[in-house]
Amino acid sequence: GKEPIKKAETKEIIKKNKVPLVFISHEMRDAELAEEFGNLLRSASAGALKSFRSSDKKATQGIEYGSEWYPAIMEKIDEATDVVCLLTQHSVDRPWILYEAGVAKGKLNTKVVGLALGIPLSSAIKGPFAQFQNLDDDITSLTKLVFELVKKVPGLDPDEHIVKTLVENFKSKSADIISKNVKALKVTY
Repeated sequence: GKEPIKKAETKEIIKKNKVPLVFISHEMRDAELAEEFGNLLRSASAGALKSFRSSDKKATQGIEYGSEWYPAIMEKIDEATDVVCLLTQHSVDRPWILYEAGVAKGKLNTKVVGLALGIPLSSAIKGPFAQFQNLDDDITSLTKLVFELVKKVPGLDPDEHIVKTLVENFKSKSADIISKNVKALKVTY
């Protein structure tokens, strides 16, 4: 007869066959950047790669506003195959983004990537972020990251040229958002 599958093995099988889901961890003031990054992943995968960000008020990609957001976020981190933390001048010292990254890495051993947007990589990888795979927002690094994420969708073989074009587009949009944010910061102080 067949050997019964041990419980630990079934858990391993389930994790391998997880539907790819990218959890975009970000500070609330970077909601627009997170949305652009989500759009980039969607376009690069022709809609097949799902992403989740806590700031999205529409129930499709985010948490219904006013629902128990903490358990919902933890559940989404649990479902995620990858966590991408958007490291900006807003988020780099914020506890939440570190907490989400820590839960993903420590508890679930999910791949965590820190993406420095509009700040030097060296200032992004202080403290706990030094342990993760961290990337600068140059076109090559971004294209590689998007490519890696998109290729997790079974049967998807994205065209590198198309991905690069989409990344360039994201890069100019994110640069606009960041410069707008910098201006807003100067006004507040």
